[in-house]
Amino acid sequence: MIWLERNDDKIHYIHSTDNGNTWSTDMAISFMVYPWFINWDIAVYGNNLHVVYSDSNHKLSYVQSNDNGLTWSVPEILMSNKSVTLETAIAVNGSNVHIVWMDTERAGHLIPDIFYIKSRDNGVTWERDINITSTPTNRNYYVDIAINNDFIYVVYGHKETKRQVYFSYSEDNGNTWVRNIKLSNSTHNIFNPAIAAENNNIGIVWMDGRDKGGSFEIYFKSSFDRGNTWGADTRLTIAPETSNWPDIVINENMVHVVWSDYRDGNEEIYYKSRLVSSPLITAGVDIKPDTINLKSKGRWITAYIELPNGYDVNDINISTILLESSISPENRPTGIGDYDNDNIPNLMVKFDRSEVEDILTIGDSITLTIKGNLVDNKSFEGSDTIRAILPP
Repeated sequence: MIWLERNDDKIHYIHSTDNGNTWSTDMAISFMVYPWFINWDIAVYGNNLHVVYSDSNHKLSYVQSNDNGLTWSVPEILMSNKSVTLETAIAVNGSNVHIVWMDTERAGHLIPDIFYIKSRDNGVTWERDINITSTPTNRNYYVDIAINNDFIYVVYGHKETKRQVYFSYSEDNGNTWVRNIKLSNSTHNIFNPAIAAENNNIGIVWMDGRDKGGSFEIYFKSSFDRGNTWGADTRLTIAPETSNWPDIVINENMVHVVWSDYRDGNEEIYYKSRLVSSPLITAGVDIKPDTINLKSKGRWITAYIELPNGYDVNDINISTILLESSISPENRPTGIGDYDNDNIPNLMVKFDRSEVEDILTIGDSITLTIKGNLVDNKSFEGSDTIRAILPP
């Protein structure tokens, strides 16, 4: 844990090795800090600890420990020329360290942009910085970062008529960026967006005054496909007083959110959580034959499953597939191909014909539904209509 100690205006550090039962003596690990905005952050991977902050001269500074916080490096100024650092955030994955910050001077104008820098060798050397917002006429505030393997996600407040939640991301470990995706649609300025990611899931929280004329509530938004699509803005708090400064973590498919809240007449810390529940994927299903003769002696009923854009039929967990919630497909044969010639891959599975016939009734419009999961536990469902006949 790190914090700004007002007695010396330095970042102090403390740690526990027994799940928080006992704690080490705190130690100062930084130069003097610029005590405005959110100017310090910590990231941990194994025994490697990385801290970023803005020093008293607004310079982007970094300090690290490679022995679980027992000893620390001498603080290093990463951006010494033309850098006015107002907010910072850091994330780490293996030896890759990623830092974002809000900067005016490097943007070339007095309106801050969000910049990004990375190290591939645990903070020993650093690559060139990249402007990941590039908005010379609109201000950017309140930056946060999350990573999942080579996917890097950055969220920030961007000033339009009202400040909104914006999002930039990289899919190649920070080499190239997609910039300035608007996520919120508030009638009031937003504050302090925070972001977390796990697997394909991304969660964002922020302070929003749209419901109470500027007095803040906590809002949440999520994506289950690495930011390609997003759910609706969701209000998390309903409190008589303002709710402030949220933070978020996603771990083992659980979303955890904390914030400060004045609903009891004084400021307290509040918490809520929920299971990550991804939306149902609508699959295309084609069942053959289109007409089933209940007197025929065929061996199989064949189904072709097609997933929408953004999903891969190779990711379908065949062992989870069920027809009408009760019949599993045969282990063999299965196959992947473009069986309907529409340039979209299909998964072909076969069901025991006698099992299917046992649940059919005679009719011209019988709907059969197939359900299943992908390897990341996302669920899909699709239906097809067939005929069942019983000749004399």
